[in-house]
Amino acid sequence: MAILDLKYYGASVLQRPAKPVKQIDRELIKLAEDMLESMYHYHGVGLAAPQVGVSKRFIIVDCGDEYQSEPYFLVNPEIISTDGIQMGPEGCLSLPEMFVDVERPARAVIRAKDLSGKIITINAQGLLARALLHEIDHLDGVLFTEHIDDAETLAREIPILKDRVRKILSGEIPAVSEYDEEEELLEAEEKVAATV
Repeated sequence: MAILDLKYYGASVLQRPAKPVKQIDRELIKLAEDMLESMYHYHGVGLAAPQVGVSKRFIIVDCGDEYQSEPYFLVNPEIISTDGIQMGPEGCLSLPEMFVDVERPARAVIRAKDLSGKIITINAQGLLARALLHEIDHLDGVLFTEHIDDAETLAREIPILKDRVRKILSGEIPAVSEYDEEEELLEAEEKVAATV
């Protein structure tokens, strides 16, 4: 397995619809393994093939034990239905460190093939619905910024994002922030202690 380079905001592969997967072969299985390792490396809960420069309708989603028992590897996923509304923070590995509240359906029914070629249906809600819809958007050349109606937020965030992407691509800053779970837990405990 290998850590794949991410494609960032502005990359043409993120702006066009991906091509349907015609067959599940060794090449796709290898891509799936590399994408899974890459998604975990970059601290994501989902990853679409276009985000690693591959214009194929293939996504991976892993929102953790609360939502699923194992990662979903979805070939040619389709949205069958959606309902309800949820509003919450959304980010994207291709738009590093940009988090903005986005309105999404609260529930979604998704149909796809798994890596064995079996057709599966996922009844998702909450974070899982958000992640699946976000990744399927990538397959259609849509970024989550297109779901943001607040022009002020976009006007403030996009220049910062462009500068961050420029710095990542030039090597000035790392592509993935150093995540220290122990340090984050200590900070959280200090905040709780300070409020007691």
